[in-house]
Amino acid sequence: MSRNRISRRQLFEGGAGLAATAVLARPWAGTSGRPRGQAARRVPLTTDWLFGGTYIDGSTAPEFDDSGFERVTLPHTVTDLSWRNWDVASWEDRWIYRRHIDLTSDMVDGRIFVDFEGALTAATPTINGTELEQHLGGYLPFSYELTDAVREGDNLLAVVVDARWLDVPPSGHGDGAITVDYLQPGGLYRDVTLRVVPRVFIDDMFAKPVDVLSAERRVEIEGTLDGSVPLTEPARLDIRLMDGDDELARTSTDVELPEPGRATVSATLDDLPDIRLWDVDDPQLYDVVATLVVGDEPVHEYDTRIGFREARFEVDGFYLNGRRVKLFGLNRHQTYPYAGMAMPARVQRRDAELLRNELNCNAVRCAHYPQSAAFMDACDELGMLVFEEIPGWQYVGDEAWRDLAVRDVEVMVRRNRNRPSVILWGVRINESGNFPDFYARAEEAAKTLDDSRQTSGAMVGWLYSLNDFQHDVFAYNNRMLCEQLRC
Repeated sequence: MSRNRISRRQLFEGGAGLAATAVLARPWAGTSGRPRGQAARRVPLTTDWLFGGTYIDGSTAPEFDDSGFERVTLPHTVTDLSWRNWDVASWEDRWIYRRHIDLTSDMVDGRIFVDFEGALTAATPTINGTELEQHLGGYLPFSYELTDAVREGDNLLAVVVDARWLDVPPSGHGDGAITVDYLQPGGLYRDVTLRVVPRVFIDDMFAKPVDVLSAERRVEIEGTLDGSVPLTEPARLDIRLMDGDDELARTSTDVELPEPGRATVSATLDDLPDIRLWDVDDPQLYDVVATLVVGDEPVHEYDTRIGFREARFEVDGFYLNGRRVKLFGLNRHQTYPYAGMAMPARVQRRDAELLRNELNCNAVRCAHYPQSAAFMDACDELGMLVFEEIPGWQYVGDEAWRDLAVRDVEVMVRRNRNRPSVILWGVRINESGNFPDFYARAEEAAKTLDDSRQTSGAMVGWLYSLNDFQHDVFAYNNRMLCEQLRC
């Protein structure tokens, strides 16, 4: 075999001559897709966590004796809670979690990532004694590549969770937790997953339905390949539109990755005459499935759900698929008695079912932060319209704080832009003052990643006259009405 030629087998296996893959932190890495196929799998890291309470010096080291730690299951809150009168001081500290992970030989032949769905409020993982970059922010997913730091057999993942009042959206105000209208108990309160993929894999895919009300409807697709080795054989991306097991459309496009790194691939699915529109009363969903084929061998598959719908706010109301629809909805927080924000997928889904089926809502505002993937999945499936917004509550911090908020816009949009339920991006800190440069950046971030949805951000009271509103849809919190209703 030529020294400069990478075989299909080497797409999955490590070894001499392959490009090094550093331990890498990513704010988002395609975690909403469902990777399948050869050398692609997900291993839930939900059970068998060891919780040591407040952080102990040296407790991230593999040789540390964790025999006295408590065995816990995720999602998890760091402190016991009642149904009321929560004590902020009970969680404002640093906490230690440990998880032993057994890796088989076929797993370490590929690339290995750990995906966190959410940790309040900052997380610093350590893998086999190597400390990784700290992630700041509690409401959006983040990932680390572990490929070069793990081995066959036992591995130790330790996570230090910092639940103190940090200068991180929505927190940071000098007066502490009382300045935000929702409490934020710390912990690994969403799922953690181990993800194994080939050396070259599909990292992300935006599948955007276009002109859905016309006979020329189509799906414009932009995918991202990530490779720790180059592609030196002919390769292509096969893309299918699926309704269950039925293939409705297919296209293929050649791909190139001449050196390790990332590459963008574009394609279009068209000739779609028999599509059912996604609607509040008929939330029809389809799968877009992309397969990376190298030579003649499929090496990685990635699929994402979409719905065909046109959603637009006009001066006389909201229109869905050309029909004016009256919105009736509620704000939703992800906080529960006794558990804080640490509730599993089935309960998150149940909240969506309560809103849609028992309270007869057709819309929900995710207040005031992005919420769990399970809740969002249920909204897609139930026909619930979603106003999704970045973490925030009135306070706007310094430039570093604003950089984190703009990052939150980017991650929020990437995570949810394939969802038909999402009709508005909330790119403004709830009820905040006038920061034109900051909000111009936030607006641009959303529109760059997704030009198919409108933007908004809620204001209140005196702020109406002070703000240079830069977004598409004006949103206003009527506190006087709220006081009259005693809400």
